[in-house]
Amino acid sequence: MGAGAIGSLFGGFLAKAGNEVSLIGRKPHIDKINQEGLLIEGVSGEHRIHLSATTTPSTLDSPDLIILTVKAYDTAQAVQDVYSLFGTHTYLLCLQNGLGTEDVAGSILGFDRIIRGTTSDGALFLEPGRIRHTGHGDTILGYPNRKTDSFLKQVATVFQKAGFNTTVTDNIKLLVWQKIFVNVAINPFGTLTGLRNGDLLTIPQLKESMQAAIEEGIAVTDKLGININRQEAIDKAFEVAQKTALNKNSMLQDIENGKKTEIDFINGAIVKYGKANGVHCPINAVLTALIKGLEKKNELAHLKVN
Repeated sequence: MGAGAIGSLFGGFLAKAGNEVSLIGRKPHIDKINQEGLLIEGVSGEHRIHLSATTTPSTLDSPDLIILTVKAYDTAQAVQDVYSLFGTHTYLLCLQNGLGTEDVAGSILGFDRIIRGTTSDGALFLEPGRIRHTGHGDTILGYPNRKTDSFLKQVATVFQKAGFNTTVTDNIKLLVWQKIFVNVAINPFGTLTGLRNGDLLTIPQLKESMQAAIEEGIAVTDKLGININRQEAIDKAFEVAQKTALNKNSMLQDIENGKKTEIDFINGAIVKYGKANGVHCPINAVLTALIKGLEKKNELAHLKVN
């Protein structure tokens, strides 16, 4: 559900491995796939994969697993759109960026059959019907509120056979929080300055501010009983920025393309969880407000053009 770059990558390779898969996405992409198949190129070679693709979820039968790869802010609507597909044994995997998407999904479906996942496999949407696999990574799956069971292990095995390096964990919340601090540090500062990831590290004041945004988040995780090492989180964010020095982060790309960002599920989520637990997060609050200002600027520019 949400067959953009990462959704098409997982769906395509799961279908190639012999699973019965349907992609649900936007019309131009779906039409091209139905006409010519899905073309995946990049680090895993070139593959043209023929599989089911539709813009209308209600036309499908109840599956064993729905993989949700929509933007975090579209989670509620997407879950409502696939609600009719949920059979007695259907699970939902939130394979998304940001904090709290599983809580949104669980509030609609109940939490018993919600799986949370993270992946560092990279994908880029090139044009309708064509994506690029930009990098191999690790995929980690876990239940937010209970221990691993045989179904989750089965899903991991299916993913592994499709070419994704997949493991399961009983502490997915910790891993999601660890991953979010990279985005908390890089995304808003890169977006507000227009700088590529590596250039952020060349300005001492920016590095200090990136660190301060992480430290506010660490204060929140301390209250939540999630044990994250402060220095390791800071070092990891700087390491990722250095390793991806020439990249423009996804939030900056969204703003440059006139799209909405996932700020509410990154720095905004730090503020939200902070308020709920009595932790003041002024830096993340200001960053969230400023990114929303850029979104508004794009919206007003779009209105003037039209």
